[in-house]
Amino acid sequence: MILTDASVLSLLSDIGEMMSECEDKKLIGSGSFGNVYKVKENGEIFALKEMTDASIRDREEKFLKLADHPLFPKFVRSFDEDGKFYILEEYIWGTPLDEAIELRGGFGQPESMKFAISVADGIAFLQQSDGNILFRDLKAENLILQPDGEVRLCDLGAACFLDEADRSKAGTAGESAPEQIDNKSKQGMYSDVYAFGVLFYRMLTGKKAPAGEDYISIRSADPSFSAALELLIRECTLKDVNARIPDMYTVLCRMMDIAMLTPSGYKKAEKEAEASLKEFDGGAGVIYSRNVQS
Repeated sequence: MILTDASVLSLLSDIGEMMSECEDKKLIGSGSFGNVYKVKENGEIFALKEMTDASIRDREEKFLKLADHPLFPKFVRSFDEDGKFYILEEYIWGTPLDEAIELRGGFGQPESMKFAISVADGIAFLQQSDGNILFRDLKAENLILQPDGEVRLCDLGAACFLDEADRSKAGTAGESAPEQIDNKSKQGMYSDVYAFGVLFYRMLTGKKAPAGEDYISIRSADPSFSAALELLIRECTLKDVNARIPDMYTVLCRMMDIAMLTPSGYKKAEKEAEASLKEFDGGAGVIYSRNVQS
């Protein structure tokens, strides 16, 4: 395409109109890549991400378009203006999940299971898509608890395809998998599994996961938690990537199996989980837990 003086002026005019439509804006967040604004356009509210690097904007736009799942915000459009690069996307109403967790002191098992299954489904969708997308920064701060009681996940700025994961460093210390922080092991789909286990621990207990452990134990915080969930979270957060649950689809299937159990099936599953936990604990005594189902 050859740009004439007239076409350049027309393009600049279009960009100016986009920005004028988004003039009613309020800063709601900032990070290393830029700012996020709440804007009003034609009577509707959107989130406007402002960045100073076109490649970062283009990358996030690509993954936002690929994340066609209810967990993630919807892409609206992108544009450039005055050397800055913008993405306009769906604005997600609600409370940041980390604030809700602090306020509630954790959600308990039934509610945490509901949220965790929604998150697992969305991350499994990314991992099963073409190219196997890794989210790489799964944490409570990136989730929104909506007024309707559902959770949504925002900020795909750290996402990448599986085969390019080790070319860049991403994640949050204490939330992301050790291999994302120390580069001692290759990153993989199991890296999001680790972060999911840490997130699930925080939703259940209301606390950040302890650092430096070989695995994370919810029953160290509350012995009455489900043995099946204890086993799942331990297997999600093993430091050894070869022993960790390999991908989020497997995690999702495990969680759905637990959620769909009948009362008698649940008792059987708990006994089987207790037997597996003895191998972790060197023969520790059984603590019978309450049902995860409401």
